[in-house]
Amino acid sequence: MMNLIILAAGTGQRLFPLTKDTPKSLINLGDGTTLLARQINNAVQSDRINRIYIITGYKSHKIEEHIVQYQSRIPIEILFNPYYDISNNLFSLWCAYHIMEQDDFIISNGDNIYKSHVYPKITDIKKDTIQLTVDRKDHYDHDDMKVTLDNGRVTRVSKEILSDSAHAESVGLVLIQGEKNRKLIRNKILSMVKHKENMQKFWLEIFNELIFDHINIDVCEIGENDWGEIDYHPDIRQIQQEISKNLF
Repeated sequence: MMNLIILAAGTGQRLFPLTKDTPKSLINLGDGTTLLARQINNAVQSDRINRIYIITGYKSHKIEEHIVQYQSRIPIEILFNPYYDISNNLFSLWCAYHIMEQDDFIISNGDNIYKSHVYPKITDIKKDTIQLTVDRKDHYDHDDMKVTLDNGRVTRVSKEILSDSAHAESVGLVLIQGEKNRKLIRNKILSMVKHKENMQKFWLEIFNELIFDHINIDVCEIGENDWGEIDYHPDIRQIQQEISKNLF
């Protein structure tokens, strides 16, 4: 059992005007549930999570109100990122720095959704690991968080990787397991947030720093039907259709 950290502080500008007054994670999926609630439901149903931390920023009060009304059999805690409007998600993860010492954890993007079986799949493969969950496809877009691999290990994670050079795409789900690995992540977060030039960095840039230090980053591969992401307006309709077919 471990903690789940959901990064949900962003403004969702690419979905304006839909997100003008609503955080992206609270988008209605067409069945009366929100993206955030669906992610929480599936995580709880996996029986691998014992506590959830949600990092908020933009319209945080809306998420707080949503969670107060939400019924969950495990504790859910809100952590507010006061720098959400001037920083990227590295600083959101920093807000959860203090809860990374004692327990293993999974980090998830708030605009993603995963089927329940994904959680046991990523946690049961290997112990004491830093593990990136990926998906493979025929073509990678410029905005994809692309990944290069060598012998089952990550060699780089970046949106700047050329599409033709990419081997996979990050699906926004990472496992940190083992005391040594928790300490590595905590120390790297603390080191990076001390530098102003990292304000706009994606948190996965930590992996590139660790790889430079010869730390192994393992991989767990899932299928394209095991997860979904909402970045643009067409993504909403696609997820809603899949929800209506009970695919999530």
